Amino acid sequence: MFSVGFLGLTFLITSGCILYFKQVEEGDEEQPNYKILRKLGFTQNDLLQGILRKQLFNFGIPLVVGLMHSYFAVKSGWFIFGTELWTPMLIVMGLYAALYSVFGFLSVLHYKKVIKMSL
Repeated sequence: MFSVGFLGLTFLITSGCILYFKQVEEGDEEQPNYKILRKLGFTQNDLLQGILRKQLFNFGIPLVVGLMHSYFAVKSGWFIFGTELWTPMLIVMGLYAALYSVFGFLSVLHYKKVIKMSL
């Protein structure tokens, strides 16, 4: 159980960091585009709404796939253990979603900083 938990946590942190740094790089590359959009009359809120949708897509799909993978992995483990362990599974899936959401939140904060610098 320890090795499975350790590997799962390592995968979560690794994939979250990869997505976060990819978004940071894209945000820095898109800064000239935000300058143009600001000159065209888009407000900060308009840009932030677009960024929130983008981050929901970029972090939401891997999160859903990871949660589905966790569910089916635990469900196959129930066959081995002979019992259903709903409470631990839901706790772990909740922690997984919370930790993954932190990376998405940090990414949105970086984009806010990029938008402010594009003024």
